[in-house]
Amino acid sequence: MAKFCTKCGKKLEDGEVCSCTKKATKKETVKEEKVEKAVKEEPTTVVTASPSAANDYVNNYMEVAKGIFTHPIDTMKKFGQSEHFTLGLIMIAINCLVTILFVYLGFKELTSNMGEFSSIFSMGYGYGDVEVPMEVFIKIFVMMAGGFATTAAMLYVIAGPILKTNADIKQSFALVGVCSVLTTITTIVALICMYISTQIMFIVLLVCGVLYLSHLYHGFLNSTEVEENKIGYTYVASVAVATFVVVYLLPKILF
Repeated sequence: MAKFCTKCGKKLEDGEVCSCTKKATKKETVKEEKVEKAVKEEPTTVVTASPSAANDYVNNYMEVAKGIFTHPIDTMKKFGQSEHFTLGLIMIAINCLVTILFVYLGFKELTSNMGEFSSIFSMGYGYGDVEVPMEVFIKIFVMMAGGFATTAAMLYVIAGPILKTNADIKQSFALVGVCSVLTTITTIVALICMYISTQIMFIVLLVCGVLYLSHLYHGFLNSTEVEENKIGYTYVASVAVATFVVVYLLPKILF
């Protein structure tokens, strides 16, 4: 009895395998070999869960906040680098916000301590509930940020283009940002002391300023190739210009 292929209908002899079946089998074999080869050649990808950028900034900030008091030189060497430029800007911004909080609460404390004078102003002139306009806080933020930015820019300009060293503008901002963390924390301490003793508050602020200038100097010393005999003049010039901008120039422009 004649047999026929179930796929193409071709007449087959006993035991004969249709050629269409052979071709299909060959194609499937080739396809499987290609897939297997592609799988072998495909590089193995290791998927790891990396923390978000926000977590990185928070962790780095906390490390700076601790290290700037316990290991200040090592902390400035590690985080006062160009790759931490964005972190430096964040640290500067946080310092400016804390300064605004200090000014706001300080003004509130001042007005609340006016006692009888406050009551007289309130009844007679309507000054009892004086509120600082938001515009003032914005100007304070700009003034503080301008001071830090001027310091960083001057450190770069004098050490880089003028003295022809390896100074980098991003590195300067990162270094200033690291040092600003110290003033952020001491300003918070001063804010707490404000409710305890005004004298202690001013002492904390004074120590804060001295530590900031000292840390910035040593950070600048370790991050540039400025000759040691010249670095004092370079540093003083940078701080002097920044002080002039913050104390005289910016207040005159903003207020």
